[in-house]
Amino acid sequence: MIDRARRCRGLLPALLILFVLALTAAPGGRELLLKASKPVAPAALAALEAGGGAVVQELRSCLLLRARPELASRLRAAGLAAQPLTRVTAADYFLLNVPGERPLPAELPGVRRFALEPGTWLLETGDAGFRERLAQPYRLKLLALEGVLPVQPPLSGERAQAAPGAASVIDRLAAAVSEDRLRADIQALQDFRTRYASTPECEAAGSFLRRRLQEMDLGAQFQPFTFYGFQSRNVWAMIPGLTEPGQKVVVVAHYDSTSGQPRALAPGADDNGSGTAAVLELARLLSGERFDFSIVLLCVSAEEWGLFGSRAYAVQARERGDGIVGVIDLDMISFPDPSGFAVDLYGNNSSEWLVDRFIAVARGRARLRLDKVIDPSMVYSDHSPFWDQGYPALCANEDSNSPYYHTTGDTLATLDMGFAVEATRAAVAAVADLAQPIAWPAPPAGLEARSQAVNSLFMRRKSVYLNWQASAGAAGYLVYRADSSRGAYARLTPEAIAGTAYADLLLPPDRHYYYVVSAVDAEGRESNFSQEVRDDENN
Repeated sequence: MIDRARRCRGLLPALLILFVLALTAAPGGRELLLKASKPVAPAALAALEAGGGAVVQELRSCLLLRARPELASRLRAAGLAAQPLTRVTAADYFLLNVPGERPLPAELPGVRRFALEPGTWLLETGDAGFRERLAQPYRLKLLALEGVLPVQPPLSGERAQAAPGAASVIDRLAAAVSEDRLRADIQALQDFRTRYASTPECEAAGSFLRRRLQEMDLGAQFQPFTFYGFQSRNVWAMIPGLTEPGQKVVVVAHYDSTSGQPRALAPGADDNGSGTAAVLELARLLSGERFDFSIVLLCVSAEEWGLFGSRAYAVQARERGDGIVGVIDLDMISFPDPSGFAVDLYGNNSSEWLVDRFIAVARGRARLRLDKVIDPSMVYSDHSPFWDQGYPALCANEDSNSPYYHTTGDTLATLDMGFAVEATRAAVAAVADLAQPIAWPAPPAGLEARSQAVNSLFMRRKSVYLNWQASAGAAGYLVYRADSSRGAYARLTPEAIAGTAYADLLLPPDRHYYYVVSAVDAEGRESNFSQEVRDDENN
């Protein structure tokens, strides 16, 4: 008995080591998902990142964090109140929103759930079929457990500033939206009966969209992706920019649909035949124009499954290092509120400038009420994966509570095509403005910025040195600076300067600055802005 006890005691350390190794070897086996109430101090976020943790999702009232247990303890000691929710496993994690804040069923077999804020739950499941046990309507987002880019603080100040040129071109494009073309494309999408991702009908709808884009002489392409063992395809085409083609404006809509009978009948005329038809109309109108920046026309699939298509595109864009000026997501823009034509424009903190600019450009060109909503909890449409990758994005969504949402009754007959036309006009104006219709003279290309800090006994200062390529037709150049990206640019040069270089001297060293340059011809006409650069971008 004593020998057996000694042998057992001798085995205990080895077994303990094996247990610890098994825990740490399992993917995510020692990590936790935690809920941290906002606001969260920047120092705590820095400690989270330094310790190998990550922000998984920002919401209105809280952050979802991923961290190892020992890091969670250190964060609590630093004053970050983080509530552990669950240990990370090989399961999938979704955010679930139920419109109207209705309660969930008491039990969802195969699903664990955690309340995050009113109307929003975290779901943990390994069962792809759990959707069929949820009563419509609901909205889902698959969480990226590898984390999202750092949370941005709120922006302040005036954020709406359009490029100087080409207002008349934008007026003409917005006025040319065709109600007949929108109606025909929504009807064609509805005629597939269902576009539920994973069905042959959804794939056929993708082929239809590619053909429609090819009819406009656009080189439309498929981007295949997989989800839960199924395959689907995003469809995209690009109008190349002439001045800075590497800078892209993306307009996106999802073409898949759902209902209470998703595999049999999900006409999805409003959600989201309306947004998809608007993307096709933008393609028709904008493909005949020339722009400084490129325009990507993107129709994505599997949005209703949890934003799989847009996530595939956004992740690849970040991996490629795409320069994306802004993303406009069109999701349900044809069922008006009884009070009139109104569209909510959803942004997060770092996209507020984009919402402001959309409103400033669309006002007067579309008969709509445009409401600005800065809400990081609105993550259930295809703008959200772009937020996760650090790109500015907004979602344009009708300000109504459609009784046909996610039902078999979501048909063209229920829509107001006058509203669809006005919402599309607003989108045309915003996308054209961001991409900058070609104006004379041409804007400067190749803008670069380098910064240099100077420390002395009495002061610390930073100087920024800019240079750019000469523009055809330019007699001189104007230099602008903003305190935040795409902010309200202040002109630094009272008169046009003749050279292609400029030094902005003796600036406070503890912030970043953002610059654009325009060209002026001999008659005093000013070009569009150049690509924006940050002060240290070429250090």
